[in-house]
Amino acid sequence: MNSIQRADAKVARSKDVSRRLTSPRKGGDPVDRIVRAIILSSIVILFSSLAHSAQGEGLDQALGIALRMNDGLQSKQAFSVAAGSELDAAKRARLPTVSTQNYNFFLTNSPTVNLGSKASSNTGLPHYFPALGPNQNDIPLSLTLATVPLYTGGKLLRDIDAAGHRVSTQKSEESRTALDLKLVVAESYVGVLRARRNLDVAKSNVKQLSSFAKDVKTRREQGLAIRSDDLAAEVSLRNAQIAEIQATNGLKTAWATYNRYLARPLSTVVELDELTNVPAMDADWRALAQRAMETKSDSMDVKEDELTAMISIAMRRPELASLTSQALVFGAQAESTLANIRPQVNIGGGFAFLGATGLAPQGNGIVTLSANWTLTDSGVTRRRAAAIRQREFATLKQRADLEADIALQVRTRWLDLQTAHMRVPVASVAVAEAEENNSVLTDRYRHEVSTYTEVLDAENRRILSLTNFYNALYDESLAFFRLRRAIGDL
Repeated sequence: MNSIQRADAKVARSKDVSRRLTSPRKGGDPVDRIVRAIILSSIVILFSSLAHSAQGEGLDQALGIALRMNDGLQSKQAFSVAAGSELDAAKRARLPTVSTQNYNFFLTNSPTVNLGSKASSNTGLPHYFPALGPNQNDIPLSLTLATVPLYTGGKLLRDIDAAGHRVSTQKSEESRTALDLKLVVAESYVGVLRARRNLDVAKSNVKQLSSFAKDVKTRREQGLAIRSDDLAAEVSLRNAQIAEIQATNGLKTAWATYNRYLARPLSTVVELDELTNVPAMDADWRALAQRAMETKSDSMDVKEDELTAMISIAMRRPELASLTSQALVFGAQAESTLANIRPQVNIGGGFAFLGATGLAPQGNGIVTLSANWTLTDSGVTRRRAAAIRQREFATLKQRADLEADIALQVRTRWLDLQTAHMRVPVASVAVAEAEENNSVLTDRYRHEVSTYTEVLDAENRRILSLTNFYNALYDESLAFFRLRRAIGDL
């Protein structure tokens, strides 16, 4: 009984218990029946979830978990949010800026105005009178201004353009990180499946050699074999056991790698769905080989039309979009830098208050118009702009080089996939022949027709052919995922 059947049986038992306990009984309390019904319905839901989880974890589910939980991708997403905030800040630079400044000047003496003796005698006023107010020796000052950039030589617009291109760059980086994460998860997923099959092959080798060692020991007890036969069988068995230990460690390492990208405890083990129809160890290899050879193709002709279409799609990869956006950022930054030596005009208005009791009125409205124009800075700004332009040129060249590299990647991955397609049927035939050869030689040894070395060689060839078959099968899956990553459509 497998895990799914066991879970289904648990669900059936829980439903049966639920029916018996929730059925009306004489003198039963309705409240008790309702409580029991709630508890048992929760049990049914729990076992139903167990039955669903027993179906195994597929690659699509693993990718979804990684995209939600991976810290590296979340970091890129946070950078994208930050770039969006910078764009919003650049746009808001065109809006009014309101500031206020408040002071209170304390003086050691109250200032006075000297009218002079002649003026005071003619007017009858005191020779001195307070400049601020009677006995006032502090000056409160408040200045509130709102300023708006009227003309900046294109600086604000270019800053907005640069911030917008930075958002596009970061979004492209986020997409690239997601694609890389998907490929890594797919590779680690295949790595677990491969390690699991390697362990199955190692266990099969131990089982086969254990049976052979028992046969040799029996024949030696019967006087039909010598001590060296027994030792050779035992040594081969020990080597197989070492390989099983190594395969077990390889599976644990594969699980740790897989769980790392899904943000799980590294020792977590779940049931993974196979990506293809992988035959069991005791499968009818002869029939499988026959079907594989019927569909086998020896053609390695490059389909240029198909490759051209895939390369055209690959030219939309986020890496290229990121470099394009970076070049646009540098172009906008160069124009923004040149705007610093163009006229800068601002207009503003506000209110000023001077707390002198002797003044009337104490508050006044203010309108300001400021203009600033750097006539020359000895070429500093222009050379800075030229340096940024060179970065733009370098980025465009980097993009052109990446285009050629991507075209090579697509072609290489496509050829790898065709090679993997061709390896699978050939490897299945090799397994069928190795299984038959091993069976024949083992039987011949029991009838004293072949030697123990022939049997051990046949078993080594069987294990090698099984390893090659599973490697070919999983290499085919990897080649498919890597081709899709090269296209940018994983």
